[in-house]
Amino acid sequence: MYAAWKAVHIFGVVLFMGNIIATALWKARADRSGNLATVGFAQRAVAAADRVLTLPGIVLIIVSGYAMAGIGHLPLHGLRWLEWGQALFYAAAIIWLAVLVPAQRRLIALSDAGRRAGSLDPAFHRLSRRWAMWGGIATLLPLAALVLMVTKP
Repeated sequence: MYAAWKAVHIFGVVLFMGNIIATALWKARADRSGNLATVGFAQRAVAAADRVLTLPGIVLIIVSGYAMAGIGHLPLHGLRWLEWGQALFYAAAIIWLAVLVPAQRRLIALSDAGRRAGSLDPAFHRLSRRWAMWGGIATLLPLAALVLMVTKP
C-alpha cells in the first residue's frame, strides 16, 4: 500500500511542480510578446491550469503524504526534514492562496481592460512583476521541500 501512495505522491508532485514552473514560463513569454490577445489568453490559461493541475497536485501531495506517514509510522513531529518539508510546502500554499490567486484574478481583469483600450495599464506590469516575485518564492519553497523529502537529511 505504501508504494501505491508513493506513486500518487510523486504524480501529485509532478502535476504541482510541473505546472507552477510551466505556467510561469508561459506567462513571461506572453507578457513579453506585447500582443494583448496573447497576454489575456495567458492570464486565463495560468488560472485554468492552477484549477486543473496545481490544486489537484496539492491535494494529492497532502493526502498521499499523510497516508504514507501513517502507513510508514513516521511521526509528523520530531523528524526535522519532515517538519521543514511540510512548513515549506504550506508556506508556498499560503503565498499561492493569499497573493498569487488574487493577483491572477486582477491580472485577468487588467488584461481584459487593456485589450479593450488597446494598451495595458502600467498597473498590469507592476502587478505582473509582483506576481513573478512571489511566484518565484512560491516555486523555490516547494523545490526546497522536494530536496528535503528526497534526501531526508
